[in-house]
Amino acid sequence: MRNLSIFLLAAAAACAQPASLVATYPFENSLAALQPGAPALLAVNPDTGNAFVSDTVLGQTRTVYQLAGLQLRPGALLNPNSYSVELLFAYTETSHARRRILDIAAGASHDGLSLNSNNRLELSRLRTGAYAYPSGQYVHLILTVDANQARLYADGNLDLELDAASLQLAGPNPVLHLFPDDAAGNPATARIALLRVYSHALSAEQAATLAANPFTANTATEVPSFTAAGVRNGASFGEANPIASNAFFSIFGSALSDATGDWTGKFSGSIAPTLLNGTRVLMNDRPAFLSYTSPGQLNGVAPDGLTAGPVSVVVERNGVRSTPVTVQARAVNPAFFTFEPRNRRYAATLSLDFSAYIAPADLFGVSTINNLRIRPARPGDFIGVYGMGLGPTTPNLPTGTLPPVLNGGHPAVGPVQLRLGGQAVTPIYAGLANNLVGVYTVSFQVPTLPSGDHELIVTVNGVSSPSGVFIPVVRDNVVGPGLPTPD
Repeated sequence: MRNLSIFLLAAAAACAQPASLVATYPFENSLAALQPGAPALLAVNPDTGNAFVSDTVLGQTRTVYQLAGLQLRPGALLNPNSYSVELLFAYTETSHARRRILDIAAGASHDGLSLNSNNRLELSRLRTGAYAYPSGQYVHLILTVDANQARLYADGNLDLELDAASLQLAGPNPVLHLFPDDAAGNPATARIALLRVYSHALSAEQAATLAANPFTANTATEVPSFTAAGVRNGASFGEANPIASNAFFSIFGSALSDATGDWTGKFSGSIAPTLLNGTRVLMNDRPAFLSYTSPGQLNGVAPDGLTAGPVSVVVERNGVRSTPVTVQARAVNPAFFTFEPRNRRYAATLSLDFSAYIAPADLFGVSTINNLRIRPARPGDFIGVYGMGLGPTTPNLPTGTLPPVLNGGHPAVGPVQLRLGGQAVTPIYAGLANNLVGVYTVSFQVPTLPSGDHELIVTVNGVSSPSGVFIPVVRDNVVGPGLPTPD
């Protein structure tokens, strides 16, 4: 299960971001993408016989696009330094002159993927592969770019690697040129049956799987499916009363989305997306704001206007809607996000001077993350815990909006009570976190407590957060960061 603590530790993951599908072009009599919001392709050289035609592709009769050049303007769709492009195509010409397959720059650029006069694939004319293109036949290629590393997979096998930045997308309005003119300005003619674009780099295993059956993905018409038990509180994953306006929720089920990915780069100004990777969630016909999608799990923030009582929840995937499911909502839904290890026992907490994650020192198997120490709290420390569902604030913001930085912040209307280890603690601040949609922080000074794990409970308007969430405290003769305790 995935909750918001992954965002708090995103930089600490120390591994590549997983690729997620952001645009699919099946060329079924259209240059539009299957995913709503993804840009359509632009035909180049329209007077050279561009047309949708029927052809045999990998043993199947399919509609393909006969072309002499296409452009994709990805805008914010792609990270310019980390993306993947999947192509299934065939050249219809017999010439063995150099042909450019994909280019990231205008004109007769060498920054991209081409086929040389010996029918071998090349990356930016810096590396030549061993794969021999079978003239006139459809081939499956995947180009991945991750930081300064580019890889090319031909029919599922790694053919080329290039340590260079030449394939990073440059400029504020990058363009991917597909089958552009050659150096002499002559359009190359080809037929394309499939184009997919991904955020981040696909793995070798994913490339092999896609090549084995490229038409399998994203062609199913399976209806999204989930039950009331699959709708959970987005922090604790509890089933009871899982919904509240401006509070995170999770939905577990099947066929919920075609792609795995989060809302990074998908905001419209300061507003979170209500359509993510072709999926929407409707609550009483109001669109929720989605933070993460995968085939089996969705995370998001419930919309404004929901009152305590039954709420109808619908998942819509590429225009296909699930059966409505009724769950219970309440006016506020306080809960703390937790770190994943040890069954999410420990609250997602930082020291207020941003020098440390507050957790058992061995929780993550390393001593620091992103140059921040990992240590328990000490009596006298000032710490901030990340949570959700604390309700309206002053000033109040529409749900789905990034909170701007304000003097005094956006405190919860409350009243808010806090207990740590059974002791009442007065919060320094309890309200929206800056620049995090739907996320609240509760800040306080750690009281004098014995060493050990101490349960943390927040109560808003008489509604308490789930039990079983702890802050580790250690007594080590220190009050606050770097301040010795007087004897």
